[in-house]
Amino acid sequence: MKKISVPVMPYELKEESFGTEFTDGNAAALFFADETGERELSGFRFDECRFRNITFHPEMDRCLFADCIFERCDFSNCSFNETVFRRCQFKSCRMTGTDFSWSRFNDVSMTGCESSYANYSRAKFKVCALEECRFTEASFNSCTFEDLRISRCGFVSAEMMETKLKGLDLSDSDISGIMTGLSELKGVTLNEQQALACAKMIGIIVRE
Repeated sequence: MKKISVPVMPYELKEESFGTEFTDGNAAALFFADETGERELSGFRFDECRFRNITFHPEMDRCLFADCIFERCDFSNCSFNETVFRRCQFKSCRMTGTDFSWSRFNDVSMTGCESSYANYSRAKFKVCALEECRFTEASFNSCTFEDLRISRCGFVSAEMMETKLKGLDLSDSDISGIMTGLSELKGVTLNEQQALACAKMIGIIVRE
């Protein structure tokens, strides 16, 4: 597992409103806090920015976030389709029902986030860490995982069809009711109880 790059914030960030008319669709070295985004910012680029208690606009497709930190932000039911997150941290954020399909997560960590019912279909995760997050009934169909570390997360009834789980350690996470297939499970690390449940799920008769 490669070490995740930690965003390095400039010494002093300029405080700015999330409704600012950014020049050429770019925002850099800014601090946004305690407000609701009322502008559609699809296609915008954010570099070295910090977001705290921000409620995002429903349309945020095809954005680029590089070296950014999100703290207690609300992404619920927003569309971040085809968005790139590079060297970003998510801390205690709410992502219920968020659409991250076709997005890219490179050097990203999520800690203590609520992401139930979110759509990560066809997203790519490279050198990422998910810790104490909840993904109840989230969709990870046709995803690509490379150097993904998962710790104490909940994937209850999550969908992971056509997604290779090889190399993942899910042994301390809750995967009750997970929807996946035999080929997808090849190479995944599970605890004994999880392995028995998965065996029954794919039709293997287990004598107890």
